[in-house]
Amino acid sequence: MYQKIRSVLFASLLVLLFAQAAYPALRTVGPVSPTDPADPNYNGFPMWYRDAKGVALELPNPPAGDGVTAPTMIFDPVDAANPFSSQIGFGTEAFYFLASSTMNLANGGQAILVLGLEAAFASGDAVDKQQIVFARVRIRIDAPVAGDYTVIHPYGQRVFTVTTPGTKAINETIDIGVSPGSFTGALKGKIGPFLKATTMAPGVSPAEWVGDGVTSSTVTGSPTGNNRFRIVGPNGSNIGGVGVNFVETTQFVVSGKIFSGTAFTINRATYSRTASGTTVDVWAHIPLPIDPTISLTATVGGQAPVAMTQSGAFFFAQFPFAAPAFPTNVQVTGTTAGLKPTTLQKPLVDVVDITQATYSLSGQLLTIKATSSDTVGAPVLTARGWGASTALIAGSVTVSLPIPPTSVTVSSSQGGSQSQFVVLVP
Repeated sequence: MYQKIRSVLFASLLVLLFAQAAYPALRTVGPVSPTDPADPNYNGFPMWYRDAKGVALELPNPPAGDGVTAPTMIFDPVDAANPFSSQIGFGTEAFYFLASSTMNLANGGQAILVLGLEAAFASGDAVDKQQIVFARVRIRIDAPVAGDYTVIHPYGQRVFTVTTPGTKAINETIDIGVSPGSFTGALKGKIGPFLKATTMAPGVSPAEWVGDGVTSSTVTGSPTGNNRFRIVGPNGSNIGGVGVNFVETTQFVVSGKIFSGTAFTINRATYSRTASGTTVDVWAHIPLPIDPTISLTATVGGQAPVAMTQSGAFFFAQFPFAAPAFPTNVQVTGTTAGLKPTTLQKPLVDVVDITQATYSLSGQLLTIKATSSDTVGAPVLTARGWGASTALIAGSVTVSLPIPPTSVTVSSSQGGSQSQFVVLVP
């Protein structure tokens, strides 16, 4: 069975420009929290994805619902033989968002549309550190005759040229963002803003769900205004009946659990420690659009929370830490009117400052000097960048190399690191 997608350069450019103008899609992705795999609430996936309209959908541990009864998220059942699957509450895949539509064609064929934001694993089975999230658009159509078929859906339009008609003559799945541990790729897909079902099962709140995962309903939210699944076939296809060469539906089954907390990320949590004391610095960021009622506080080691200073979408706090035990994490709590408080953690690390990274062309020597913001704990600094690594002694190291590396990185045993281009000297 063979089909091809019409590809004309000029048309492709028009489609690209249209897509950039019309598809705000997804705007931001939340942090992985908790970050400790030993935490029973850990699943290794981002807490939420947020669209350009400010709607954030979550993937809790375990996913909300049972996968069958409204309201529910859509996910594979747990693989009891897989310990990590049992921990996270689903098998090989779960959906932050899913909108699916199916049409029966007049000639006995079927058309399927799947629009989703999917959490899965690059390894196939549920394995930690193999987590991926991608935006999926799947179109499958039993085409009765050869010719061009135009498919219109809430997130775009495609033209397929079928040369060999039959079951699944049109069978395309586009997944954007398939990269283990890198969760921003899905933001480049066509999914978003999230569609919302206009009808849900009794008792299901639209403030908590964009769709209940079970009820067939019309939807709102298409960035093009095409809240439908429509197929226009060639003359003689009769996909809508005798003499009718088009078919469409406005019915979708939508699933998505709205994140009920405050959406933010901790960008940096560092400390400086001297004989006179320890200072903690914390930076955080909230996604657009900004809710004017949001506030963030930061704390370490059980100290009283410190209010973070806000400038637009950015927050900062600096405060001293004084306690016998040195803290390993910073906790930031976000509160927003009408939402549940959200607390995130981020490991507290030192600041590494590379003061010299030079390569002598005449002597073929690479010299690296660096310091740590922790002058009390005496962390071990290690340099790398030329296919090997070596520890700094008293903050310095010199390495004989035939050619200079492009850059070097110095890492601290206290978690901090810095990279810098190498400067060439005579």
